[in-house]
Parts: sequence; structure tokens; C-alpha cells
Amino acid sequence: MAWNLLRNLRTGEIVVSNYILKRPVMDVNRLQKSAKLLLKNCADDRKVALEVHEYFKRIVEDNPQDVASKGLMVDCLKLAQTSGNNAIKIINILSKLAAGGEVTGETAAGFPSFNDLAALSDGQKA
Repeated sequence: MAWNLLRNLRTGEIVVSNYILKRPVMDVNRLQKSAKLLLKNCADDRKVALEVHEYFKRIVEDNPQDVASKGLMVDCLKLAQTSGNNAIKIINILSKLAAGGEVTGETAAGFPSFNDLAALSDGQKA
């Protein structure tokens, strides 16, 4: 249950009323919208990591003895790979949720718990 604060136009006082959601908080549309935003963020992170990798690559081409830049180049590649893996995990979770019965431990509302989602993202459940 959420609270809705309203101002009484006639008296100017603040009135508190209960706000009742029209849809469940974790409905399919909200999950898909959140997943879409997460996938966009993963793509943006990957793009930036690859741009920074190219920057350090040019530095290493100019000075092959620069060990720090070589290490940062590797770190950028790791970050780019991690963001790609996270995008795959998000798609994997959504596909398992869309399949329905494959997710175990569903709550009374029919949605998996946060523990189930974390386990799916880590690949612990098939």
C-alpha cells in the first residue's frame, strides 16, 4: 500500500489518502520495461568500455613499454565482456519467466521471488 499526498484546494491543508495500485507492482509490462532499460544500459556500458579500450590501445601502440595502459586495456575488455554476459543473463531470465512453469518457488501472486531471480541470473537453476 502506498500513500498519496493531496492538497485540499479550498483550505490548503495536506490530506493523506491511501493509494491503491491498479496493477501489481511486478506485472509483466513493468518487468519488460525494466529489462529493456537494463539491456540498454548494458549496451551503453559495453560501447564505452570498447571506446576506452581503443584509447588505451593507441597509447600502447605509441609506447609499447607502458604496462599500466596494457593492464587498463585488459580491464576494459573484461568490462565489455561482463556487460555482454549481463545482457545474456537478463534475456535468459525473461525467457524462463515467459516459459512459465520452469521457474520453481513461485509466490502466491504467480511471480518468482527475488531469490529465484538471483539464482536464475547466476545459472544455478535450469
